Amino acid sequence: MRDKPNSSLAGSPILIGAVTVLVTVVAVFLSYNANEGLPFVPTYDVNALVPDAAGLVEGNEVRIGGKRVGVVKSIDAVPTRTGTIAKLALKLDKTSEPLYSGAQLTIRPRSPLGLKYVEVIPNRRGRPLAAGQSLPLSAAGPVVDLDQVLSGLDQPTRRSLQLAVAGLGDGLAGRGEDLNAAIAAFPRLETHGERVAANLADPRTDLTGLVHGAARAAGELAPVAPQLGSLVRASSTTAGALASVAPDIQRVLEGTPPTLDSATRALAVAQPVLHDARALVHDIRPGTRALPQAAAELHSAIVTGIPVVRRAVALSDRLRASLAALDRLASDPFTRGALDRLLPTVNTALPLLRFVAPMQTVCNYLGLWTRNTTSSISEGDASGTWFRTLVIAGADEAKANAQPAPNLHHDPYGNTAAPGQEHECEPGKEPYLPGQRLGHVPGNQGASTEPTP
Repeated sequence: MRDKPNSSLAGSPILIGAVTVLVTVVAVFLSYNANEGLPFVPTYDVNALVPDAAGLVEGNEVRIGGKRVGVVKSIDAVPTRTGTIAKLALKLDKTSEPLYSGAQLTIRPRSPLGLKYVEVIPNRRGRPLAAGQSLPLSAAGPVVDLDQVLSGLDQPTRRSLQLAVAGLGDGLAGRGEDLNAAIAAFPRLETHGERVAANLADPRTDLTGLVHGAARAAGELAPVAPQLGSLVRASSTTAGALASVAPDIQRVLEGTPPTLDSATRALAVAQPVLHDARALVHDIRPGTRALPQAAAELHSAIVTGIPVVRRAVALSDRLRASLAALDRLASDPFTRGALDRLLPTVNTALPLLRFVAPMQTVCNYLGLWTRNTTSSISEGDASGTWFRTLVIAGADEAKANAQPAPNLHHDPYGNTAAPGQEHECEPGKEPYLPGQRLGHVPGNQGASTEPTP
């Protein structure tokens, strides 16, 4: 009895091969068209106008927030009155619908090899775009490629950047374990970095002011860049010298905390003294304001007194006999009674002398009066001597009037204080000012008078 032929799918090699080929063709088709979206899946198609396609090709990704949401279906050139722009046909997932006319679009590099993608920032401003409508040209952001960044650097800077990258590669070579340890420590670093970032983001930190200040400081340092280079080279030499005494520096640093503790305790003890010193400085502040003028006057007195002191040395020898006679006089029993009677006289005359002395010491009026008195008795004739005078008067001053003459100058009161008391020597120095002047001349006339030998 013959067995019945097997009619199952596994019993037909031709059918198995056909199914395998069909599945492979479908997989290849789906893989080939995956960049343009899966077939029979609804999409949201919009257009975008950009000033330059910047190396985009059909099939490049479209991303929102870093997530792939579609592809570039086609790129067409659109002529305008000012030139030619690019029109991008974007095939997006339905989850992206709707985009608004206020959305922003930027073409960004995906890798250093030139691969690009389109980044869309879906701002909810403006009107929603229906399928087939276009984002305006104003929504496109500027495109900066890596070659444009590098071409913005001059040749020395590009060479320095090349050397820096090569040095960084050499520095990382053979340090895989250290790099792995650093990556393992990144979570803890990020935890602490979050606190640091929060402090930097706090408005009270004024990070913006720091950045602007650093920018201004860099601008000020730019003209002295060669000198800074010399400073860095000299600092390298200094660092080498410090490295040779590293143990000594270590001992100094180890001794710094105990020193700071001792200083803290000493300052706590000295705080009352510092408080009293502060009060003392506050109290002597008015006196310090007078120090410049007092110092100038003291300097003048010292300059005047130095020659006097030099002559006083010789004078002391000549005064020896006088002092001996004075000693004998003081030892005489009758001297005490005379001095007792002389003391009330001195006490009575002292205020008068203190009041009158500035008339001579400041204004030299006694010397001038003596000189003028001598001249008054040395000029004359057989009838007698005379004073030379010059009268300044107007003709209308000799007539009787109800009011003083308009040009009358007269000071019937003299100085309100004795000459020299207020460091002013007015008598004999009054200027002849125009108009009527009755009483003192306004202002301080100074303390200088004509010197006499």
